[in-house]
Amino acid sequence: MRPDDISPPTHKRPKLVIMVAFDGASSLDIVGPLDVLSGSIVASQSDIPDYSVEIASRKGELISTTPAGISIATKPFEAFENREIDTLMIAGGESIDLAVADAQLIDWIAKTAIRARRVASVCTGAFLLAETGLLSGRRATTHWRWAKQFQEQYPAVQVEVDKIYVKDGKFFSSAGIAAGMDLALGLIEDDLGPQTALAVAQNWVMFLKRPGGQSQFSSLLPPSTQAQGPIADLLPWLQDNLNTDLSVEKLAGKCGMSDRNFARKFVSEVGVTPSKFVESIRLQAAKSYLETTPTAIEVIAAQTGFVSADRMRRSFLRNLKVNPQDYRERFRFRQ
Repeated sequence: MRPDDISPPTHKRPKLVIMVAFDGASSLDIVGPLDVLSGSIVASQSDIPDYSVEIASRKGELISTTPAGISIATKPFEAFENREIDTLMIAGGESIDLAVADAQLIDWIAKTAIRARRVASVCTGAFLLAETGLLSGRRATTHWRWAKQFQEQYPAVQVEVDKIYVKDGKFFSSAGIAAGMDLALGLIEDDLGPQTALAVAQNWVMFLKRPGGQSQFSSLLPPSTQAQGPIADLLPWLQDNLNTDLSVEKLAGKCGMSDRNFARKFVSEVGVTPSKFVESIRLQAAKSYLETTPTAIEVIAAQTGFVSADRMRRSFLRNLKVNPQDYRERFRFRQ
């Protein structure tokens, strides 16, 4: 073999990750995923990092983040015009509505997302990505508290409310704020393999794959209702009578309506079926018992109207993707 037939050694080059930020973005949305990605060097045999991370904003100024008002330095969009971008990430925050209304911000995200190898939104950053139209016809997720608004605002996106993060083609999206760090572990696993991702997770004291979905952190009740008259009077009564017969027939009779008319009006005014609402308030009550008391699960099931521990377990698994005992271990407050 001639010397010039030997391939020259390849030199590792860090993958460029750009995080799009704006005034009012969540500080953890920004730095959480970037720190996890940068932490991959812990498991590497090289002194060269796997990722080079940058934070970009429209003007490249100090931005004020929420909730603590921490200022973060950024670079202007034009600083990245001629650079090869591996991953474009998009932060979210409570001021997401103002960011979505920024036409220049949306235009830059749209153009840059097309040329980036992959694109990932964190929490409500999904609104910015969806506003570009690039998520139309795709699956995505966002924080559970914003999921209903997201679905109404972008009906062409298939929202997977319970997922910690979702991958559809080159597009990734994550749920609530800390889920951006779970997403970053997923990106490391895709790029560098499961062993590297595991080493990073161990170093950060994180789950490599967080058990359950984000519904275990959410409120199960509808955010608001338009209930009036008999149904409005019924709702607080339900909360105080969870361990009684709450069938449609019984509830309709209490409201002086036929079963069919009651069910129709309940859905119209409350937003869910009577049975779903009853299950939700029973789950909410059971969650509260598990979080704040050492009461036996069988007793909690009886007090909240599930009757048996097995029925309560099935409801937890169906709605929260965790069983009651695991939920208690994760969320019980201990003095």
